[in-house]
Amino acid sequence: MWRPPCRSVPAGRVAPRHPGNVSPHRRTLLTSAWTLLLLLPLTSCGSGESGSGRGSAAAVATPAAPTTTDTPAATDTPTVTSPDAAAVLRVAFLGDSYTVGVGSSIAGYVAAVADGMGWKAVNDGQSGTGYLNPGPGAGTSVFAGRVPAVAAEVPDVVVVQGSTNDVGQDPNAVGQAADHLYGALAAALPRSRIVVVGPLAAPSVDPAGVLSIRDALAAAAARAGLSFVDPIAAAWLQPPDGLYASDKLHPNDAGYAQIAARLVRALGKLGF
Repeated sequence: MWRPPCRSVPAGRVAPRHPGNVSPHRRTLLTSAWTLLLLLPLTSCGSGESGSGRGSAAAVATPAAPTTTDTPAATDTPTVTSPDAAAVLRVAFLGDSYTVGVGSSIAGYVAAVADGMGWKAVNDGQSGTGYLNPGPGAGTSVFAGRVPAVAAEVPDVVVVQGSTNDVGQDPNAVGQAADHLYGALAAALPRSRIVVVGPLAAPSVDPAGVLSIRDALAAAAARAGLSFVDPIAAAWLQPPDGLYASDKLHPNDAGYAQIAARLVRALGKLGF
């Protein structure tokens, strides 16, 4: 809206005098009227701000400045856990001398499987032990005797391997020992997955004996609803192979490497 330019009143200028005979009362009224007319332009030439709120009605209010919202200062980017890191499984391997890696200079198959699967491994192998075989003596025990130690690691998965060390035992008793072990693991680790890996048919072990143990373990795993990996049926380390150490019982480095590769493949088929 167009507004007329403001004009200042020169300093010292007073209201004009009226000639003629004017009565004092009329002169007073005229003087007041001129004073009011002179003051009106002054009150209408303000900056547009309301001040105390008593400005002239002729003043035009200046639109309020738009409200702005301060943008919060940027903060440090929070640390985000990698999905891959969060998905790393802690896995306990419970077994015999194969789990220990006897006959190998590369720590057996456990480390290679953990590397191939992207797992963090806990090795609870003891040489000479099995479901019923307590091993050579001090410091060793049957598989079920090590459940508390395995449970203390709070693994996401438990891999039970073995065992040719039970060959010669009553297969039914081995099956019952397996029932006990699988039940104890399930009770101690209700959220953990258990995978059973049967024995291998080493050249120095009675073939019929190892098959009877294999069958007893496969049946126990089925009763418990567990996955069973069968190295004999899958023909792991079959002769002629050159995959065993000189004792014809324990694998050599190449043999453990094959066990690791075959187990990684089998675990993949189980959904890991």
